[in-house]
Amino acid sequence: MMKNDEVLVEHEVGTCINAIAFDGNDIYSAGYINDVLESVAAVWKNGETTPLYTYGSQGKRSVVLGLVVVDGVVYACGYYEDTFKYGCVWVNDELYACYPEHSVHDIAYYKGDLYYVVGDLTSTIYKSGQELYPLYNGSGSANSVSDIEVVDGDVYSVGFMGFNDGFVWKNADFLYIHPLGLGADFNACYHDGHNLYYVGWDHHDRGIVFRDGEQLYSDDLHWFYGVFVKPSPLATDEEAKEPLAVYPNPVKETLRFDGTDESDVIGVFDVYGQAVMKKKAGPDRKIDVGALAPGLYWARVGNQVMPFVKE
Repeated sequence: MMKNDEVLVEHEVGTCINAIAFDGNDIYSAGYINDVLESVAAVWKNGETTPLYTYGSQGKRSVVLGLVVVDGVVYACGYYEDTFKYGCVWVNDELYACYPEHSVHDIAYYKGDLYYVVGDLTSTIYKSGQELYPLYNGSGSANSVSDIEVVDGDVYSVGFMGFNDGFVWKNADFLYIHPLGLGADFNACYHDGHNLYYVGWDHHDRGIVFRDGEQLYSDDLHWFYGVFVKPSPLATDEEAKEPLAVYPNPVKETLRFDGTDESDVIGVFDVYGQAVMKKKAGPDRKIDVGALAPGLYWARVGNQVMPFVKE
């Protein structure tokens, strides 16, 4: 672990850091250590190691994937492998929750509650040990969530669904999808109180950075696994564009749009990413979808994409 070009914490061969967190002047990191027989989940506080031996067992593989520290209390999540995989949540060095045949990919803390995402082929958000909601999976395809943020009680999640389509959820609903469709994955997100930033890579193996549905830039040489935004003292609040909304959903005949200009082009795509309709929004901001076969579709305007179901 480094600060600028200075090594803060250095560990022996076979260890790995997957997450970092700060609490006052203390620096925490988490991942796994190289034990005698197998890797073991661990948390480091200012370089001091605390192993997380699940069920008091040694010689079983375990890994920390997510970490948050509040007032000296360490909340970690990941998984433990025996005959099966078990998703784990730890509070300090004690097991808090366990989910057979799953992993717990990330964890967040908000006003006394723990939020975390449990899943492998499908994903579910939990709040303090209770299932909050599954993430929408209307196409029947698998999904995987890599990172979550909780802001004002809303849970933002990023990952992929289906054929590696990069997805962003707000609570249980789709918020954004990668505008180019197949082969993208969003791996981390950060909400600065005004905007949601999220990063990952696309189908060209380029690192990508987005803000509220708009791609800011890409990098041909790197993939991105984390994001943090430092507020600029010179920044001013820009007038926010109305977010895209489609209704009614499900729809039988006429699909209406909010958040579009008359000159915007509305595109409709099927679940395989094939364009089935294209039309300028115009003053009425609606399209006739009565001729489409029943099923799941995507409406795209600029960089914003929203799902809808044709009855």
